[in-house]
Amino acid sequence: MHLRNVEMFCDAVELRSFSRAAEHLRVSQSAVSQAIQLLERRVGTQLIDRSKRPFELTAAGATYFNGCRDLLASFRVIEEKVRSMDNKVVGRVRVAAIYSVGLLQVNDLIDRFRGDYPEAEVVIDYSHPDDVYRRVGQEQDELGLVSFPKARGEFTCIHWQDQPMVIVVGRNHPWFERQSIEPAELNGARFVGFNRNLFIRRAIDRWFRDLGASVETVHEFDNVEYVKLDVESGSGVALLPHPTVVDECAAGRLKALEIAGVSWVRPLGIIHRKGRELSKPAQKFIEALQKQADNARAAETAEASTSHA
Repeated sequence: MHLRNVEMFCDAVELRSFSRAAEHLRVSQSAVSQAIQLLERRVGTQLIDRSKRPFELTAAGATYFNGCRDLLASFRVIEEKVRSMDNKVVGRVRVAAIYSVGLLQVNDLIDRFRGDYPEAEVVIDYSHPDDVYRRVGQEQDELGLVSFPKARGEFTCIHWQDQPMVIVVGRNHPWFERQSIEPAELNGARFVGFNRNLFIRRAIDRWFRDLGASVETVHEFDNVEYVKLDVESGSGVALLPHPTVVDECAAGRLKALEIAGVSWVRPLGIIHRKGRELSKPAQKFIEALQKQADNARAAETAEASTSHA
């Protein structure tokens, strides 16, 4: 029971929420709160400052959390080794992902994964790219899903998929009825972009420089959803990964246009701590991600062949 309390404490800290921890662990919020109170009584000091919103760890709580996290990680490795002896896929894999990986596609994948491996669980949280690297680096999460992945010193990167980039316009934009534009037409275009500290913004700036295109950036945001909403409102055009706008294009709210002679893509990758032995659920989830990408590429190839027939 003490180990279960430790698990509840670590989940609450990692998710910064008692309620989210309760949801992930399939217990009541009061059960999480009571478990942490029991731990505090056991060690004789306050671990969490509940007067802050969101709550914060005390100095003792931070020390206790770091030790408990390592303890749980070691225990899960031992459990995984025992379970793997009869080739079962059992246990939980925690995943941190950037917001724009494609929520619908990933959620569908998780549902299929649960069907294939009913004794395994995927817990996924969406966050800023820097936070994804931090969480995986600190082993709060076993895997990370990021764009423009880089094999930094402490990380191993696995290629997942390449997403084509398209110019996106709202229904009231003069380009809405078109299928493509010429690169020169981007000059002077009102542009809705990403914040300068994001990898994708730096890539877009570089692509535009190489193309000799000069846009007028009117608004900047830190995630795809805000960019799409701003384009829908008529503020300007954007350059976005095509899978992120499929639903809006199908609904007629946005239109995706190709840039003639240009083939830009956003690479997506899977990261994990270098040298870490991945759990069986993590290995199988990586296989599922890659299979999903392979199937998507095959479908796109088939659709392209049919359209050219």
